[in-house]
Amino acid sequence: MFIILTFLIGVTIPDTLHFTLDKAVDYALDNNPEIEQLRVEFEKSQAQVGEALSAFYPSINARGGYAYITDIPVLEFEGMLMPLGQSENYNLSISLQQVIFSWGKIYNAYKISGIGKRIAELNLVRRKQEIRYSVTDAFYGLLVIEELVQLARESLAQLKRHETVVETRFKAGLVPRSELLRAQVQVANLKPEAIRAENALKLAREGFKMLLGMPLDNEFEVTGELKMADHAFDIEELIDYALENRIELKNLKNVEKIAKLSQSIARRVNLPTFVGGATYDYTKPFGFTENEWGSNITFNLGFEWPLFTGFKNLYQYKQAALAVKEAGLAFDNLERAITLEVKRGYLNLLAANEVTVTAKENMVQAEKVFEIIETRYKNGLATNLEYMDTQLALMRAKINYLSALKEYHTSKAEIYKAIAKEE
Repeated sequence: MFIILTFLIGVTIPDTLHFTLDKAVDYALDNNPEIEQLRVEFEKSQAQVGEALSAFYPSINARGGYAYITDIPVLEFEGMLMPLGQSENYNLSISLQQVIFSWGKIYNAYKISGIGKRIAELNLVRRKQEIRYSVTDAFYGLLVIEELVQLARESLAQLKRHETVVETRFKAGLVPRSELLRAQVQVANLKPEAIRAENALKLAREGFKMLLGMPLDNEFEVTGELKMADHAFDIEELIDYALENRIELKNLKNVEKIAKLSQSIARRVNLPTFVGGATYDYTKPFGFTENEWGSNITFNLGFEWPLFTGFKNLYQYKQAALAVKEAGLAFDNLERAITLEVKRGYLNLLAANEVTVTAKENMVQAEKVFEIIETRYKNGLATNLEYMDTQLALMRAKINYLSALKEYHTSKAEIYKAIAKEE
């Protein structure tokens, strides 16, 4: 019975996953649904390359048919009746058609499909980068919220202990009832904050699961350190790196290449396309007089020349030329936008670094002040109001420090996202 129960528990209770930052990123890269969707898009682009390649091969078609003719023409010659055909007619044929020369139109279409594949591949790479940065931001955000929940619990427990001390003193007649009421109100005020922190943690964990592509009924734990790292960023180097490596800029160049190839195709679309082919026919009856099977092979050469299409090709060429110009303008605009994005991220990181250092110093000072006031209160040298104000100031200092740390890690992730660099 114990073995069966153990087996059932093992089946129904999923294992708890333990994530460091690197493990969380790897899990998301393997399971995030948006990445999976872009993988499908990349596979579609590979199929499109194959489709474009098929234009280089000949097309082969087979046909067959049966026809029954009720009234057959008859030729009378010197008193003899000669039917011109048979009632039952069979036909089997295989034809081959091959484009011989198309002024590079097929080749350029093939190159366009290859560039489209490269665009899909780079989109997948960029989305992986974005997921990496999102997971990093969410990971440190989760660590911060866990610390905030722990801080709320500890502060609430501390205030409850203080409430007990005040109540004991009140019963001993050492403090007025107002101090006891103030301590009780402070505890009551902190309870909703603790509940809100717990709810925020639950929502953050659910959001983290969705980001990673985890089943929502799975459990996990995160392990990491909330600390600052030494970074010596140079703004000019960051901008140069971003302009060289951002996927969006590379893909705009690819879009420009596609536009130029489309322009080349549109320029030559009015030129004739030369084709060649052969057809093998196997028919019955083969002649007019004999009801027998026979075959022949027909070879052909020809061309297709669109002489007039209502100026459609002219406007297609103009559209392609404008697409080239549009891609160039978009590239210039995106370069400026990326430069601004890098500068903004750099300044945000500098500010977050300063705020975090200041918040840490303030928290250390608040801890020292609280230790002093706590000791003075135990010795009857400080009032209850001083104690609670100092405890509240300490809690706010810790919250400010945790918020600053979160902003620091977010700003650092934004820097790497802006320059398309993986840590």
